[in-house]
This record gives sequence, structure tokens and C-alpha cells, in this order.
Amino acid sequence: MECCLLPGLNLNMSGICSCPQDFNFARRAQHSETVRLQIPAQAVGALIGRKGRHIQQLARFSGAVIRIAPVSQEDAEERTVIIIGPPEAQFKAQGIIFRKMKEESFFLPREEVNLQVSIDIPAEAAGRIIGRGGRTVSELQNLTNAEVMVPRDQIPDEQGNIIVNIKGHFFASQMAQRKILDMLAQLRYFWNIPHLRQQREKGEQRGQ
Repeated sequence: MECCLLPGLNLNMSGICSCPQDFNFARRAQHSETVRLQIPAQAVGALIGRKGRHIQQLARFSGAVIRIAPVSQEDAEERTVIIIGPPEAQFKAQGIIFRKMKEESFFLPREEVNLQVSIDIPAEAAGRIIGRGGRTVSELQNLTNAEVMVPRDQIPDEQGNIIVNIKGHFFASQMAQRKILDMLAQLRYFWNIPHLRQQREKGEQRGQ
């Protein structure tokens, strides 16, 4: 967990980000991501801190925009923390929040801190993430040790996105997030090249 507190952490060196150089990851790493992290409802006060000092310090240190989503229902057991920022900011912010949950004893001493993270992906990419017969998502879960849920029957939002839920300990969650977002970056890269896009469309037509 301590590596999430290192300023200037290189995610490629850590092995969590492994996007090929062909995709110019150094430039893509600055692209802002939105992640929704579920924490115990009773932990909100500790995360915000007195007069909002802790959450403000966390935002300054990580470089991410962090806010608590409004309560969906009064008796909700979990609250949503919205984190907006590039990969390194996400890594730092999420890492500190995971550690805060442990420090404030919201989990038992020997209990693993497992939190759920939600990210949006284009609905058209869901099949690639799941893979034929669920093979890709199964391999992803085995590799990262995180639970990855990609609903097949989810109705896309106005932007054409669906929600993918990831649950696990910090490093499992981070690796799963990065792997999925790397896959999306590669898909977008190839789909934006005309002749490759045509090949993809022909392949999809043959598969129908």
C-alpha cells in the first residue's frame, strides 16, 4: 500500500499499467477517468474529516477530483465516492481510501479491505471484455484475483455506456481496472483506423 503514496509513481514500472508503446500510453495516461468507489456509509465522516480537511488533502495529494455522491436512500449501507482524474491520480486516491478504511477499523484486523469500484465502458465493447463464452472475463478474474461483473442485459445510458463492477482488495482492483481500460484503449485505437474498422465490421457480420 505504501507505493500509492510515492509522488510521481510510474504505473508502467509498477506493472499495473502495461499499455504497449504503440498506443502512446504516455499521452493517454493524462486522459481523465471517472471511477465510483463504494465505501461503508459510516465511513463517510472519517473520509471527509473535520471541516472537510481530509478529503481536501487527499484531493491535493492525489491530483484527483473527489466528491461524495448524494444519498440514494436514507438506510443505505454504502455510499459512493466519485473520483475523477488520470490513472496515477486514481491509483493514489483509491489507495489512500482503501488504507483509510483499514485504519479507521471499518474492517476487522485480519479482514481484507474489499471495496467495489464501478467504471463505464461503451456498450459495444462489452462483448470483447466478456469474450466468447465468458473466456476473457474469466481469464481477467484469474489474473487479477478481482471479481469482475459485466452485465449482458444492461441498458446503455444516454452516452451509450454500461457499468462494469469490480470488487477486490486494492491491488486486485487496480490491476483489473487498468487491464479493462487498456483493452478499451486498444479497441478505440484500432476502431479509429478505417481499414481495421472495416475488418472488424466484416468479422462481426460473418459471426452473425
